[in-house]
Amino acid sequence: MNIGWRQYIKTKFRKASKFHSVGIEFGVHNLHISSLQKSNGQLIWVKQHSLSKENWQHQLKHYVEQNKLQSTKCNVVLSISKYQIMHLDRPAVDDSELVQALQWSVKENLPGDEDLVVDYFDPPTSSSGIKQVNVVAVTKSEICSIRDGILEAALVLEKICIEELSICNLIPFSEDAAIVLKQEQGGQLSLNIIKQSKLFFSRRLNGYENLGSLSAEELSMGIVDNLGLEVQRSMDYFESQLRQAPVKKLYLVLDSTHQDVIADLIKDLVYVSVVPFEPEIQKEQDLSLNPKSFTSLAAALASDKVLAE
Repeated sequence: MNIGWRQYIKTKFRKASKFHSVGIEFGVHNLHISSLQKSNGQLIWVKQHSLSKENWQHQLKHYVEQNKLQSTKCNVVLSISKYQIMHLDRPAVDDSELVQALQWSVKENLPGDEDLVVDYFDPPTSSSGIKQVNVVAVTKSEICSIRDGILEAALVLEKICIEELSICNLIPFSEDAAIVLKQEQGGQLSLNIIKQSKLFFSRRLNGYENLGSLSAEELSMGIVDNLGLEVQRSMDYFESQLRQAPVKKLYLVLDSTHQDVIADLIKDLVYVSVVPFEPEIQKEQDLSLNPKSFTSLAAALASDKVLAE
């Protein structure tokens, strides 16, 4: 990426930001922005905002200027609708040649004319003796658009990450495994098993796109029973195939006013603690965690935590 001298000089002599970091999620329908400040060594969640996808670059630049966020470190996270993720056998090549080798595998699995940006991360463990790798593919046009929009808004782009890895920043470190069920309105439901701040297992569950719009009565008519079965299957795989100790907790981050109802129904099916997730971070009183803020807040924390690799 080439930056002209004018842009370099503007960046070089820009005033330091009073904010610690900004996290931006490119969500299902909108952009979601979380901003952090640091006081006496403690991070404080101070701002939350959403922008529509239409002409988001102009809107973001205006929002940054209005809130004096220029020169703030920025981490971007893509929602699960923005990329493809595949679990492939690791090619027998040196690490320096791995991305190039994986590009051929991606082309075989995702035929098409659009240029893709390919990256990977290693799973903490595997279900077989064959080494595997998790491969992420994003359209090059999407990445370039994000990069240019962030730089034009005068934010300092540090990372572009994916949802499954980003949420590991927000879940408290524990030797016990926890499941995170997350869904934005109208989007896919994602199931992630996290242990020691690492992503051990992830699935995308179809057929639950309208979960957030169901009443308490409708939820009790079978759909949560089916969801509980999917959760139990994932827990069984985690224990038997990945040879891990049982999951101890299940966190809900759902766009539903009936999370407590869902928690009670699932708890009776999987026999682990099921609770709506609350972040362990200081925050302004008017801020609350929901699927719109969850991933952008996790992204904002990426400047202080190492993502699972």
